[in-house]
Amino acid sequence: MVKSVVIRRLVFVPGTALIIMISFLTYDTLPLNELLAHIVKAIGAITLYVSLALALAIHRSYPKRHDSPRDFKELLTRGPYRLCRHPFYLLTMIAQISIAIVALSIWGIATALLMIPLWLYLIRLEEQELISYWGEEYVRYMKETPMLIPRLRKLDETEQ
Repeated sequence: MVKSVVIRRLVFVPGTALIIMISFLTYDTLPLNELLAHIVKAIGAITLYVSLALALAIHRSYPKRHDSPRDFKELLTRGPYRLCRHPFYLLTMIAQISIAIVALSIWGIATALLMIPLWLYLIRLEEQELISYWGEEYVRYMKETPMLIPRLRKLDETEQ
């Protein structure tokens, strides 16, 4: 079995670079009038900035080395990990799509959307490793916490 770290390194950096390259080589191919184009670019830029800032904040909670579950002292289940099991990946996918939106690139958006199955494959591999390492603790966490999309009820509970 291929370790998730190999797939993660392929999906994250080269995948993002590919989206950037395609988005800016096919810049402004989304047919929008000028006003709407500016609004869409602004929303894309804000989404990009917020998703990257949040992803970096999450990444800072990791130990310096974090290629395998044994690099962590405990299973991450607090903070953003209380809302979904893979908040960093979710925010990275949002950032990748936002890059293409800022460029108003149909092909960039398509490429970013085509990357989602690779992210899901990575998540499946990683979760197999997490189950092998953390056992029943991770299985219980999987049952209680959504994979990517936080539940609104879970958001309400965190505010209390």
